[in-house]
Amino acid sequence: MMRGQTTMMAPKTAPTRRDTLKTLTAAGALLALGPLGCAGAEPVYFLHGVASGDPLQDRVILWTRAQPENGAPVSLSWEVAAEEDFATIVQAGTATALPEKDFIVKVDAGGLAPGRSYFYRFKAGSHVSPIGRTRTLPEGDVSAFKLAAMSCSHYATGYYNVYKVIAEREDIDIALHLGDYIYEYSMDGYGGATGKEIGRFVEPDKEILTLDEYRARYGHYRLDEDLQALHAAKPMIAVWDDHETANNTWKDGAENHSENEGPYRARAAAALQAYLEWLPIRENPQDSEQIYRAFDIGNLARLIMLDTRRIGRSKQLEYSTDIPNRSWPFDVSDPENPIALAPGEMPSGKPIASFEVPFDIRTSPPTPVTDLAYVSTLDPTSLPDGIRYLPDAGRFKDEKLTDPDRSILGADQELWLAHTLEASAEKGQTWQVIGQQVVMGRTPAADLSQIIDWSKIPEERKSRFQQMSVLAREGLPANLDAWDGYPAARARAYADFSGKARNVVVLAGDTHASWALNLQDEEGAPVAVEFAAPSVTSPGIEAFVPGDPKQIADTFTAASPDLIWADTAHRGYVLVTLSPKEARGEWFFVDTVKSRDFKVNRAKGFKVTPGAHKLEPLA
Repeated sequence: MMRGQTTMMAPKTAPTRRDTLKTLTAAGALLALGPLGCAGAEPVYFLHGVASGDPLQDRVILWTRAQPENGAPVSLSWEVAAEEDFATIVQAGTATALPEKDFIVKVDAGGLAPGRSYFYRFKAGSHVSPIGRTRTLPEGDVSAFKLAAMSCSHYATGYYNVYKVIAEREDIDIALHLGDYIYEYSMDGYGGATGKEIGRFVEPDKEILTLDEYRARYGHYRLDEDLQALHAAKPMIAVWDDHETANNTWKDGAENHSENEGPYRARAAAALQAYLEWLPIRENPQDSEQIYRAFDIGNLARLIMLDTRRIGRSKQLEYSTDIPNRSWPFDVSDPENPIALAPGEMPSGKPIASFEVPFDIRTSPPTPVTDLAYVSTLDPTSLPDGIRYLPDAGRFKDEKLTDPDRSILGADQELWLAHTLEASAEKGQTWQVIGQQVVMGRTPAADLSQIIDWSKIPEERKSRFQQMSVLAREGLPANLDAWDGYPAARARAYADFSGKARNVVVLAGDTHASWALNLQDEEGAPVAVEFAAPSVTSPGIEAFVPGDPKQIADTFTAASPDLIWADTAHRGYVLVTLSPKEARGEWFFVDTVKSRDFKVNRAKGFKVTPGAHKLEPLA
């Protein structure tokens, strides 16, 4: 626990609510109902429970998977009721679970009243699914609305204690998943060691590539009792990030996809289909890949969900390949014997050429190594101690990083965002809440060299930390996969925040850490605030950087003009509370994900008032 903070057990619920949650897992259903069979009927199993999502004022998506023993299509009926005992059925209908859809059924249940809770279930003859609870969005004046924002839920790296906490809190209206709902890796990949340690193994035990494999991975995740309880207790609004396809996805590829794994487009199509099947998301009939969409929370807010990952993102820049090395000018009057010029020397009338050279970083400032014959003998991957090629930050920024043609959203989505923000402001909604995947605020590289324990860093990883120090001195971003890697696109978004919206609150995931940021444009004018959620289970910076987590967080905070608070070592979620007077972000952390015995504490909180565009700490 963090010193000086209140510690509490996961919130308790009323007995009827708790009893309902106990029935919302596949295991509970099987124990209660046995084999789900009866004389003369083929057994049908609801092993993956139920879910709801994408609520509107009059409808909500209902989800289940009805798996028959004989592999034939399954005729289902569904019911929505005002009470838990289903005494009053308010809507009902039929659907068919087809093998080509992995026996998944999604129903857009309409005709519901705004701002109301409902119970729902599916039936296949005498076989009945677990009961779920959902809620429609309110209309008109809304006094308060609560979202639980979460991301990055690698099955192998921990138990879903965060999901359990959110499921059991009565006051949360919406579960907001900001991506990395699943991970594509095998047990020999990222996070597998932790899974072997605690006994959480993924299936199939390989990196997933095909539709059947993506479906199987979702199915395995959805057997988890805490994830089932979350889906059964709250409607979910979700967007994908990269791991639903492959690490560091962009519109035409991914870092974690190679030619020997087949065509990327085939893999991306399989990942898309499985995601749309297994998540309770309302699909776009004109373009199944378009998941950016908006939800109105009465007159209070518009929730705007973006896709910063697949539909329009330009390929990420990489420091290892895209940043040029610093060069030094030489007089090449004699091409066979170039002469290095002194600092600032630029003689007129002589031919000048620049050559990339390493620098002696033991001096201050670093000294260029200008003996070109010696430089030609060096191996850039194994340089002598104290000798390094240094990045040419200026050229990198001017020639690549700030390229206005690079986008993280794509032109169509940028235009849609501008129109959506403007429409919300014209409607008089107080807040424009943007749910998206990666951190928007500026988080430059931080020089951790003085606070990390170098003795605990393997030799093969030390160069990465040394590079981070160099990037920090040059004022370059820590993460080119975030909005920091697309500053021109961010500037366009900020212009829309200032010119078209009223009060923007940005939500982010991805980093496995917690961040509170005041977003400012290039002139330093405040434009929005940002709450970035930690991971549900995926390890954070603490797993890779040996040192005091508070010092590490403070170093990142000091390096950023936007960041006002950070925690890089805990798993949890952000509770976002909207009201006409303020928007709050409160971080809740669990003390462990390696055991089902855990505690949860409120770690930090901030608020913003209308028109301020700047966070204030909460008590």
